[in-house]
Amino acid sequence: MSVIRQFAGQTVIYGIGSVLSRIVNYLVIVILLTYLLGEQTGEFGTYAYFYAYATVLVTLFSFRLDTALFRFGNKNENLSHAFGTSLTLVLGAAILLVLIGSFLAQPIANLIGFPNEARYVQWMAYIIAFDVVNLLPFAKLRLTNKAKVFAIYKILNVAIMVTLVLLFLILFPKLRALGWDWLPVLPGLIDWMFIANLIASAALFFLLLPQLKNYTPQVDRALAIKMLRYAFPLVIVGMANGFIQFFGVPLQKMFLGEDVYNNLENAGIYDFTRRVAGLFVLFTTAFNYAAEPFFFNNSSKEDRKELYGTICRLFVLVSGIVILGLYLGLDLIKYLADSNYWGSLHLLPILLMAYLFLGIYYNVSIWYKLADKTSYGAMISIIGVIITLFVSIVFLPRIGFAASAWAALLTYLVMLIIGYVTGQKNYPIAYPVASIVKDVLVISLILLVAHWVRGEASVVAKYTTNCVLLIGYLTYTWTTEKDEWKRMLRRG
Repeated sequence: MSVIRQFAGQTVIYGIGSVLSRIVNYLVIVILLTYLLGEQTGEFGTYAYFYAYATVLVTLFSFRLDTALFRFGNKNENLSHAFGTSLTLVLGAAILLVLIGSFLAQPIANLIGFPNEARYVQWMAYIIAFDVVNLLPFAKLRLTNKAKVFAIYKILNVAIMVTLVLLFLILFPKLRALGWDWLPVLPGLIDWMFIANLIASAALFFLLLPQLKNYTPQVDRALAIKMLRYAFPLVIVGMANGFIQFFGVPLQKMFLGEDVYNNLENAGIYDFTRRVAGLFVLFTTAFNYAAEPFFFNNSSKEDRKELYGTICRLFVLVSGIVILGLYLGLDLIKYLADSNYWGSLHLLPILLMAYLFLGIYYNVSIWYKLADKTSYGAMISIIGVIITLFVSIVFLPRIGFAASAWAALLTYLVMLIIGYVTGQKNYPIAYPVASIVKDVLVISLILLVAHWVRGEASVVAKYTTNCVLLIGYLTYTWTTEKDEWKRMLRRG
C-alpha cells in the first residue's frame, strides 16, 4: 500500500506547515493573552466571541468553492477554468465584506451587543475578506499536490502573525515606557490582536499573488452554477460545523443565566480548555488537508474498498497518541495560561473525545462529497446544530459551561453514527468498525484511568501511572497494525 505511505507523507508535510505553525501561533496567543489579561477573563471571552463568528462567516463568504475546486478542477484541463471562475466569485464576496465593514460596522455591533466595539466588527470584516480570497490559491496548491509550497506559505503567515503580536504586546509597551510616545495606543490588548491578524492576512494575500499569475477574471455561467449547486450544501455544513465547534462562547453569553459580562468571564475560562482540546483538532485539520484531494483522486470502487477503511483505522490509532499526550501532559500544558483560566480543565477529556468523534466523522462522511450528494452533509450538520442548541439552552443555566462540552460530545457522536449509516446505504465502504470501536474504547478507558489517578493518587504514583498508560497504548497501537506500519516505514 504505497499509496497510504504517500498519503501519510503528505499529511506530515501539511502538519508541519499548518499544524506546527498554528500551534506556535496558538501558544503565543494563549500564553500572552491569558497572562497579560490575568483576571480579565471577560476580555478573552470577547476575543473568542468574535472569532467564533469569523469561523462561520469565512464559510459563508467563500461559498466553499475551495472544496468545489477539488470536484471540478481535479483534471488538468479543467483546473484553470474552474480556478478562474471560483476565484472571481470569491473576490466579489470579499469586496462585499469590505463594504459591510466600512459602512455597517456600528449597526452590526449594536445588534450583537457590543455597541462600543464597532471597530472589532470592521476589522473582522477586513480579515475575513482576505481570508476567503486566500482559500482559493491554497486549495489549488493542495489539488496539485504542492504540499511543501503550501506548508511554506502557512509558516510564513504564522511567522508574521507571531512577530506582530510580540511587537505590539511586548515591545511597544517597553518602548513607550522609554519615552517613545509617538507609538500608537489602542484601548485594549485584544485590539492589537485584531490588528496583527489583519496585517498578517493582508501580507499572506500579497505573498500568494505569484500563485495567481495565470489567473484571468472570468465567470463561466454554466460551470459557476454547477460549482455553487455542489457547494451550497457544503456552506451549510461548514457554517453548522463552525457553530457546533466554536459557538460555545456566544451561547454561554446568552444562556448561562448571569449578566453579560459575567457570562463572558466564564466563557473565557471555558474557551481556554476548548483551545487546549483544539490542539488535537489541528492534527485533524492536517489530516483533512491531505485527505480531501487524496480521496477525490483515489475514488474508484476498488480504491475505496482497499484504502478508506485502513486510513480511518490508522487515523484513530494516531489520534489516540495525540489525545493521550495532551491529557497526560496536562500538568505542564495548564501553565500555558494564567491560573484564572484553569477552572474548566476537568472538561478536557470530554472535549478530546468529542473531537475524536469529529475526526472519525470527517473520515466516514467523505462519501457524500465523492458521490455528489452534499445535501446529506447539510442534513447531518443541521441535526448537529439542533442537538447543540437544545443541550445548550436547557443545560447551560443548570450546570454552567460544562454543558457546552457535553453538547459537543453528544453532537459529534450522533453525527458520526448518522454519517456512517447513510454512507453505507449510498456509497458503501468497508470500514473495520469492530476494530475502530475497540480503539475508541481503549482510548476512553485510558482517559478514565488517568482522570481518576489525577484526582486520587500521589504525585509519584500519578506520573508513574501516566508513563505506563502511554507506553501501553503505544504498544497497542504498534502491535494491532504492525504489518501496515512496517509497509509505511519501508523504503522504496
